[in-house]
Amino acid sequence: MSKLLLKLCLFLTSFCAGSVGCAHYEYDLVQPPGLAQHVGADRPVDVTREPLVYRLQTYENRLVMQVHNPTAAPVRLLGDRSTAVDPRGQSHPLRTQTIAPASFIKLVLPPLRPHLALGGPVIGIGFGAVVTSGSYYRQRYVHGGAFGYDPVLDGPRYYSVYDPGDSAYWEWDGEGEARLVLVFQQGEQKPFTHELAFRRRKV
Repeated sequence: MSKLLLKLCLFLTSFCAGSVGCAHYEYDLVQPPGLAQHVGADRPVDVTREPLVYRLQTYENRLVMQVHNPTAAPVRLLGDRSTAVDPRGQSHPLRTQTIAPASFIKLVLPPLRPHLALGGPVIGIGFGAVVTSGSYYRQRYVHGGAFGYDPVLDGPRYYSVYDPGDSAYWEWDGEGEARLVLVFQQGEQKPFTHELAFRRRKV
């Protein structure tokens, strides 16, 4: 078992080293031009667009955006009037959200698809009996009257929830540029729009 795991790790390491899919990407804010700057993974970047503050950071090849509301009144993101445009030019809907005073909402580009996790006790019967408790590392086995332990990966199993008709989720492969058109409203005031564009590049 240990030799098999070692070979698997070596294969994944060599595959990742030579694969484009394992490349590391970061982002540049390019629109509006007066706020253009690099958004890396080492520290967040704060960008103020009145009355909101955008906190931007790269995390695991995705752009994580916190939209902070420092005012004393709620601000509503109007999802039905906002959109994300992917590097291929396709528009994608956004969800309506309210940003309470002194709080923030989070947007991730490209969006993370929802996942289901299945876990719990597992009982297996074969040569002898195997009973596990959902532990990620080891299982206890009985065979021929002897007791022992064998390393296994018996953690939760994760499944992506995929609906090809749901255009809210999209992929960003390689480099390219995407933009956001975000429409907000505070109280009964006239809605206001923030347009942001980001360029993804390999580093």
